[in-house]
Amino acid sequence: MIVGRDDGFSYAAALKKARESISLDQLKIDQTKIRRAANGGILIEVLGPGGSGKALALRDKLFEVLQDQAVITRPVAKGEIRLVGLDCTSTDEVLDVVAGLEGCLRSDVKVGMIRPLNNGLYTVWVQCPLGAVARLSNLKKVKIRWTLARMEALSARPLQCFKCWRFGHLKSSCSFKENFSGLYFRCGRSGHSARVCDFPPSCKICLIEGRDYNHRLGSNFCTADRKIRDTGPVPRPEGVVSDRRTEPMLLDGDPGPSGQRQP
Repeated sequence: MIVGRDDGFSYAAALKKARESISLDQLKIDQTKIRRAANGGILIEVLGPGGSGKALALRDKLFEVLQDQAVITRPVAKGEIRLVGLDCTSTDEVLDVVAGLEGCLRSDVKVGMIRPLNNGLYTVWVQCPLGAVARLSNLKKVKIRWTLARMEALSARPLQCFKCWRFGHLKSSCSFKENFSGLYFRCGRSGHSARVCDFPPSCKICLIEGRDYNHRLGSNFCTADRKIRDTGPVPRPEGVVSDRRTEPMLLDGDPGPSGQRQP
C-alpha cells in the first residue's frame, strides 16, 4: 500500500520511480495487480504462490525508494476465528500453532486475551489471513497442547470509521464532527487500559442519538445504523483505474476500532 504524505503527492510519479528502481524479477514476483484502495492510496497486490513473503520484500523495497514521500504498508485481507475448549495455554502457543498449520507469516496472526469458560476450559479470538481462516474452518478442530480446540469462523465486521465510530465509511471520507479516536471503544472513556476496563459499557453513538446506551457499540443490544452511507467521494489517485468489483482489503494491524471481539 502506498499513501502519499502530502496533498500534492503524485501517485503516477511514485509508480514510475518504483518501476525504475525495483526489479520484480529479482524479487521473484511474476505478476502484480494495481488498484485503488478505500483510503485513497494505491494497492499493489502480489499474485501467485508465496505471495505473502514476496509482498513483504516488495514493501521493504518500496520503503527504501519512497520513504520520504509516502507511507508504505503491507495490507492483508484478514478474517477471524474463535478457538473454544482450550486448556490452560498461552497466546504464544496459540499463535505458533495457527501460523504453523497454515504457513502464515507469524506477523500476520493476532491472538486475543485467553478467556475462561464456565466448564473450566478456555476460549480465544484469533485474526489471520482469509485463506488461512477458510482452511482452518475446514479442519473443524485443532490440537493445542493436550486438547482439541473447536474452531468457529466469525462473520465479517461491517465497515467502520476509526474517528466517529459510525458504520459504513472510513476515516478518510468521514464528514462527522465527533472524534472518538482517543477513547476506548467499550466504555467511551480514556486514561486506562482497555484490557482491564471495569467501567460499565457505554455506546457513544446511541448516547448521541438519544437512545439507550448501556451496551457496547455493535453488540446485540445496539441499534446503531450499520448501513453504508455516502459521506463524500474518496479521492482517486492519478494514473490508477478503480476496480469496483474488488472489495477494500483490511489494513495490516487494523482490526477495526472495536478491537478484538468478545467471546
